[in-house]
Amino acid sequence: MNREDNININVSAPNLISVCVDTSDHGEFSGRLYQCYEEEPWRYKNVVQLLRLMDNLYDIISYPQASTESRSFVKKEKEPSQRLEKRVPQDEILKQNGKVATFVIYVQYRQNATWQGEVIWKERGMKQHFSSALELIKLVDSALGEYDI
Repeated sequence: MNREDNININVSAPNLISVCVDTSDHGEFSGRLYQCYEEEPWRYKNVVQLLRLMDNLYDIISYPQASTESRSFVKKEKEPSQRLEKRVPQDEILKQNGKVATFVIYVQYRQNATWQGEVIWKERGMKQHFSSALELIKLVDSALGEYDI
């Protein structure tokens, strides 16, 4: 029995992602993001890029629905919403592993211009709730701190 078998997670959530961390260097990390709408992973080079990829995914699939509209210094045209089809079974996403660490993330709500949800540190089988994107980053950073030399 795997550690993640003991952790209850909504594997049918349309926005379930696996963040595979391949490199970690004193607070900055990079790797791959897996989700069910594309067979190939999305690569990210830093935390900001990871957050943008996640937010773009949530906007594209409209789940969870954002309660506020993001502001920007540069005005962009709204892209028409796309209808994406699932290409990868959710359980395949959970099988992916990072070279350093792996985090399964389920964002339940996007309220107050941030995210609320659950993150699982796969290697330790530990689950934490987070009430903001900043708290999510801090949780991941605290886990990766164990790997820094």
